[in-house]
Amino acid sequence: MSGDNPFEVSSDGYGDRSGYDRGVVTAEVSTRTIELLNQTRPWVSLIGILAWIGTALLVIVILGSAGMALAAGQPGMMLIAVMYVIMALIYGYIAKSLTGYAKRISRLNISERVEDLEDALEAQKNFWKAIGIITLLVILMYVGLLLLAFAGVAFLGNLGRF
Repeated sequence: MSGDNPFEVSSDGYGDRSGYDRGVVTAEVSTRTIELLNQTRPWVSLIGILAWIGTALLVIVILGSAGMALAAGQPGMMLIAVMYVIMALIYGYIAKSLTGYAKRISRLNISERVEDLEDALEAQKNFWKAIGIITLLVILMYVGLLLLAFAGVAFLGNLGRF
């Protein structure tokens, strides 16, 4: 692209790749690419549906644990319900991401457009980014729990109980 004309399309046919503008796309999606994504779609859909089922089951557990906490008159038990709410939100996000990804693969199968391939890959990227963040948070939680356990043992050791 020359610096003189900001509306000029690059010679490679992909336009401006500096941002989210897709520019002019002349490439086609290969049959093999669509075939490979179609082979992953049933598995993505299966895990997405199972995540939705897990979310629904967690909602039932939330209602049950909140009801038991209220019936027992123990507000401390509500902490368990809150923990399950967080888990349900995570499961729901995973379910939404995976079923959205599967839908984008289906759309690509019909249209065979590069834009739909990019949408499917963006959905996949967002899913893995969320899984990465969740994994890091879980690891940090485990490290925190481990440190609390060591601190508890040290505290009890100082009291002469261990």
